[in-house]
Amino acid sequence: MNTTSTTSAAPASPARDANDKFTQRIEDLVLGKIAQDTLVVPLMPAVALRCLEVLRRPEFSFKEAAVILEQDPVLAAKVLRTANSVAFAGVTKSHSLSDALARIGAKTAKAILVGASAAQVFTSRNPEIAAYARGLWQHSVAVGLLARDVHALTGGSESDAAYLAGLLHDIGKPLVAAVLLEAERQIVELRSAAWIGSAAWWAVVKRTHRKVALALADKWALPGEVAQTVAECGEYDPTNRMSIANAVCLANALAKVATIGTPDADLDDAKALVMIGRSMLGLDDAVLTPLVDGLKTKVEHIYS
Repeated sequence: MNTTSTTSAAPASPARDANDKFTQRIEDLVLGKIAQDTLVVPLMPAVALRCLEVLRRPEFSFKEAAVILEQDPVLAAKVLRTANSVAFAGVTKSHSLSDALARIGAKTAKAILVGASAAQVFTSRNPEIAAYARGLWQHSVAVGLLARDVHALTGGSESDAAYLAGLLHDIGKPLVAAVLLEAERQIVELRSAAWIGSAAWWAVVKRTHRKVALALADKWALPGEVAQTVAECGEYDPTNRMSIANAVCLANALAKVATIGTPDADLDDAKALVMIGRSMLGLDDAVLTPLVDGLKTKVEHIYS
């Protein structure tokens, strides 16, 4: 007697099969551009790049860096604002860029320059990508701030690097979005069928953005630990409890649970990662809750 159930999964529809194949083609397009080094990765703004080159020298001059920075009023204003913030300001405020750079130090200055350059990657003239990228940017800023604080709480000494790693952890996503937008323009002109749906579009972004982020990290010559964290921040490393990657992994999960810039996040998965991170890093809610409280409102206005 055949006891096999008469109920079975319905076969995939021809439309779904075609959509899956089309999605795979788009993913192959993105990965192919990376493999062939034809992916158009944005260059770091010239002023930021030149200033970073000065600050990376073993022997450098804040005065020389300031002369370069003066050529970009927006970057100069960010440095001055940081130097005169509560965290750095002394009895008197800094009124010159060289004094401001000396006050905040080379590490913080480099974080500001890279962070401001990253913000431009999340900008698009296309309204769809602009809306998508704005949420990503808010989430990335939140992860950067949380990673900096989490790393410090666990005894880490590279808070600026943790901030940068958190800020850049999802930088591949707007780049992939831009590639998909260009592919849409090219392919739709050649076929009458509709473009892939939003779910498939998002799936391609999630599957490819890490590799794209690494391409940008290489192009921008980011510090090794920051670039490594961008590649590995999706899971914890139990062999290196105080690593920046672990701080970013927990920060990312905390920001998702707080629904900062990620309305479609898997909350159950994020909550599980928070629990694991709390245990691994020895942090409890009494320490973490104040870091998250008010952060959503803060990042909605930051860099505006």
